[in-house]
Amino acid sequence: MSSTRVPGKELAEHLMAPYASSERPLNTLFMDVLAPAHGGPWPALLLFHGWHQNLLHTRGRARAFAQRGFCVLNLNLRGRGGTAGSPDANGWELRDAVDALNAARHSFPQLCSDGLPPRAFGASGGGGNVYALLGKCPDLLAAAVVWCGISDYARWFAWNERGNYRDEMEHWIAPNPRDHAEAYQSRAGLTVAPNRSCPLQVYHGTADDCVPVEHARVYAELQKTLGGHGDDPLPPFEFKELPKVGHEIPETPYLEQAAEFLHAHAKPVYVPQRGRWVVAGFLKTHYFEVTWDHVGLVGSVDIDLRRRRLFLESSSSVAAQVRLAGPAKEVALLDPYPEGCRILCVREERGWTVIDLQLNKQPLGLRW
Repeated sequence: MSSTRVPGKELAEHLMAPYASSERPLNTLFMDVLAPAHGGPWPALLLFHGWHQNLLHTRGRARAFAQRGFCVLNLNLRGRGGTAGSPDANGWELRDAVDALNAARHSFPQLCSDGLPPRAFGASGGGGNVYALLGKCPDLLAAAVVWCGISDYARWFAWNERGNYRDEMEHWIAPNPRDHAEAYQSRAGLTVAPNRSCPLQVYHGTADDCVPVEHARVYAELQKTLGGHGDDPLPPFEFKELPKVGHEIPETPYLEQAAEFLHAHAKPVYVPQRGRWVVAGFLKTHYFEVTWDHVGLVGSVDIDLRRRRLFLESSSSVAAQVRLAGPAKEVALLDPYPEGCRILCVREERGWTVIDLQLNKQPLGLRW
């Protein structure tokens, strides 16, 4: 096995670098930016910390990945370790990760490449973040790695009778999945697994007593039933159960294997012109975005970019926002449309056409 470690290279480290949230501009967030000091810029690697952690816990791992040829964005999710805002378990905190990438590319162009697609790595709660990011931002990453990640928060809630994780889920998501099933579905990587568009490597220990290996197994089983988007085949998926390994996966030899996988899959991902996507709170691509009126809602969008048509469906969303890249000559609802549904506003914003819609929990078609 050839090593991905960059020999003899000192690291450039910008610790606790501030950046702003696009969802809440008054929230100042923080990340570490670490990369080889010379020879860059390097591909970005979004590094997510664990459930009860912050970026201090993953700083050592960030350095290890940086030594292997990445510009590591060691994220401090909202509401953790002095960062403003409230944690929301795969809600808007995932948009914060996209904001971190944009900020690093702008502020550290000598370290963080704008031309190479980013990758992502997460373990435990961070693995749950990566599972969800793959489905909520399907063309963001070139590849991702998940160690012992949470794929289904309702399943995790039911299992955690001790309550040492339930207490946060009750505050960050909803009181319980029995009465708030959709809120838990909206946070689960399993819900948006059909949207996955980049290669994914998953490792999980069979003796994990914090996040049971069933989280990886159910995700892997679902992958067997899925097809690709449009004419594209399903992207590579590697799943390995590690016998007798607990929640802490040893970095030797597995971190090297993760780095090799992330370097091996370096092609950018493009969403097809036509497809159906699960929308769990929001869906963000380079060409279109859909956001429900609450991050805890689930629905779908069928879109045909060539014919300039889309169809939204959510049984819970009263309103939605659609963002389309570029100008739109004319925006109108598709006939026949349900009574009470209407276009509230159309505006241009930084190269996007932004459309605010009233759905009233009914399916709605749109052309532009």
